[in-house]
Amino acid sequence: MARAPLQGRSPLRGGRIMTCLHSFPRPANATKVLFLQGPPSGFARALGRELVARGAGVLRVNLCIGDWLFWHGPGTRSYRGSLAAWPLWLDRLIRAEGITDIVYFGDRIPYHAAARQVAERLGIRALSYEYGYLRPDWIVSEPGGQSLYSLLTCDPGRLLAAARDLPRPDLARRYAFPPERETSGDVTYHLSNYLLALLYPRFQRDRPDNPVVEYLSYLPRHRRAARGVAQAEALARRLRARGLPYYLVALQMQGDYQIRANSPFRDQRQFLGQVLRSFAGSASPEAQLVVKLHPHDNGLVPWRRFLARSARRLGLSGRVHVLDGGRLEDWALRARGLVTVNSTAGLMALSRRCPVLVAGVAIYDMAGLTHQGGLDRFWQAPEPPDPRLLDAVIRVLAAHLHVRGDFYGEEGQRAAVTAMADRILGADPAGLFDPVPPRLARGRALGVPMDV
Repeated sequence: MARAPLQGRSPLRGGRIMTCLHSFPRPANATKVLFLQGPPSGFARALGRELVARGAGVLRVNLCIGDWLFWHGPGTRSYRGSLAAWPLWLDRLIRAEGITDIVYFGDRIPYHAAARQVAERLGIRALSYEYGYLRPDWIVSEPGGQSLYSLLTCDPGRLLAAARDLPRPDLARRYAFPPERETSGDVTYHLSNYLLALLYPRFQRDRPDNPVVEYLSYLPRHRRAARGVAQAEALARRLRARGLPYYLVALQMQGDYQIRANSPFRDQRQFLGQVLRSFAGSASPEAQLVVKLHPHDNGLVPWRRFLARSARRLGLSGRVHVLDGGRLEDWALRARGLVTVNSTAGLMALSRRCPVLVAGVAIYDMAGLTHQGGLDRFWQAPEPPDPRLLDAVIRVLAAHLHVRGDFYGEEGQRAAVTAMADRILGADPAGLFDPVPPRLARGRALGVPMDV
């Protein structure tokens, strides 16, 4: 029989999140898991089947036709109400069904952010999963949320102690899948929600751009892909030949929740404006700035034109370069430093001993690992990472915040489903997670919008 939610025990103290953690494993038959939205693949449904096979109860709520396409039938139900009415409806469902855990993909999706607050109020565990902090074939799975809402400690001493007996992970890619699987799933999900919106008329899409316009915008970039690689190689040769030092800026997806909900910036043009003004005022005259576009950037923002105009206005003409191809890993090996809002590219750069400055909120942003002295000082004296602390953070992330696998390949999905089921039914590691997300103070200081 499923354990009923804890009634009348609020995990909120003084307006701060107090997240429910499980300190010991539970038998499967004492667990009933509510699944919300998942990735556009069969991953969530396969995970639900695995939990049922182990004896747990499973319920799925579909919020839109895209959800329904990937998981429907017995054990599912649909919500067609408004976002405003969602928390009360969810509260009643959890109480009526004896839900013990909520699992969702992407912690900042508005329905999921509200679900986390309901779970906290009722004293049940919310588990958020996403594409990994480690790449490429890792899935992050942690209580509550990611980045700003991660519960992982920021204390280097605790991380070093926790990593002492952990194995060093093999980060070489283990699972692969044809990229068209991810593309087709994404297109199916978002286009169906757009074209068949009348089936769930009150559903609020979380993507800022019209999906038809967004998908069509990728075509020109795909046609230019080979040219972008050639231009990247030519720029690398020029910088090496002239012996010019350079710094990297790693852009992210413009509509990514890491920008919208884990940074103080409205979009990345505001971020770049801050970086360029600082670079113009504080970097040495020979230093170059290389801005790397995200491989999946949709092309709706004309980055080359924006950067060229900004460079001219700030007296940086000829010193600001755009990369739309090539491997960021190769560029990080020779860079003086890398600036990012909060991309996982920062972890990659740190692993190559490249100093990193984080302008938003990132799980790896801490003293001893990233530059803490401000942007102006970064161009003159970037703080390198402590290799020992970096090794400890990666060990902890791999062992306690990730499972190995992926959402789209058969072998990778099987591995991830097994590991995720273990994580859901298991205990949270002692001493690593705080009851209050420790990065909230950093977010408030930066002016990040937040729901607490």
